[in-house]
Amino acid sequence: MTTFNDKKINHKNRWPAEWEEHVATWMAFPCRQSIWRNGVDKAQQAFAMVANQISEYEPVNMLLLPEHKLLAKKLLSSQINLIEAAIDDSWCRDTTPVWIESDDQSIALNFEFNAWGNKFTPYENDKNLARFVAQTSNSLHREVNLILEGGSIHGNGKDTLLTTKECLLNSNRNPQLSQTEIEAILATELGIQQFIWLDKGVYGDVDTDGHIDNIACFVNQTTILTQTCGEQSENFNIYRDNKNIIQDSGMSLVELEEPEPLYYDGERVPLSYINFYIANGAIIAPKFACKQDQQAKSILQELFSNRKVHMIDANEILVGGGGIHCITMQQPKIVF
Repeated sequence: MTTFNDKKINHKNRWPAEWEEHVATWMAFPCRQSIWRNGVDKAQQAFAMVANQISEYEPVNMLLLPEHKLLAKKLLSSQINLIEAAIDDSWCRDTTPVWIESDDQSIALNFEFNAWGNKFTPYENDKNLARFVAQTSNSLHREVNLILEGGSIHGNGKDTLLTTKECLLNSNRNPQLSQTEIEAILATELGIQQFIWLDKGVYGDVDTDGHIDNIACFVNQTTILTQTCGEQSENFNIYRDNKNIIQDSGMSLVELEEPEPLYYDGERVPLSYINFYIANGAIIAPKFACKQDQQAKSILQELFSNRKVHMIDANEILVGGGGIHCITMQQPKIVF
């Protein structure tokens, strides 16, 4: 764990934890045909299931292309707010703002976006999406000169940030910046004082280069949830090394068994129960039609006893390279 004591840290900035109250959830209706090998229509149905479930607990804003509006109206609850927008893809965790509390105001931070290291094109619309969302939500906002996806960081709502070196220090994001320089920017913008750097994300998570939201997350200010597995799993050494780092940080650790492995064209698919979303009053978690599903639900329900756990089949979301957390972004409610 790195402790950052630079005097430039703005201690009036705070990044609210995901479990704090939300104004709304932001999502985007699937539109990039090429990434959905079972068809974009299957993805749209899966996204709709997630959005409809969340909408029972809080407002949902769905960004979508104009040509998808009629279909969206059929699939989505009438409670969901449809917003026409220029989008390239559908991973709102990575393309919409990261909202912080600053001097008792809500500020949308618009980080730079390069499609996970220029892996998918075009991405010009998504590059500008954070600014569009900030303006649409009437949020005060500012640009941050750092390429960063929301799925690559997780916070405890106080002063600690959890991430992976595999992603945040990847040369396809900010090759001109050192680890210390990246820490300085995040410390200033998010009010972070402590950084927990895991080495790697889930095995096979090549699209995001090991996003943190697929392998570990805070469930309260002092507890981190991650996965465990047997020695035969490709993830065994990754989980072991990350476990040691988390324990050395002084944080409490809870583990749940990873889903049984799934392979596509000989490559392991990065299934993860960690890729869940915390909504107002609910947990929206993935299930994969395997024996570990029920245990994962039980552990999540125990950890979030004041919320109802809903598990949704995430296989059609996984096909595109992400999970339930990846397709959602919370806009926290700041109490002035």
